[in-house]
Amino acid sequence: MRYFDPSYEIRSCRANCGDAILFDLFSRNAVHAAMAGRTGLVIGFLHERFIHVPIELLASHTKRLNPTSGWWRSVLAATGQPERFE
Repeated sequence: MRYFDPSYEIRSCRANCGDAILFDLFSRNAVHAAMAGRTGLVIGFLHERFIHVPIELLASHTKRLNPTSGWWRSVLAATGQPERFE
């Protein structure tokens, strides 16, 4: 099991109660996996269910987001981030 220190993550907006609930659910599922002896995985959420995703599967390819796409524009609009960080 790997631990990622949340202080290294950069948030663009304050966490709300929905974030806290989701974080709690991810944490509980991670602890259950660890207590069951499962290692080398991360907790994912797919089709309204928490799942175990092998780290090797995640590291096998790179997912990229086009910075000129509508998805990224909607992220910038929702979070109030500047278009460029300098």
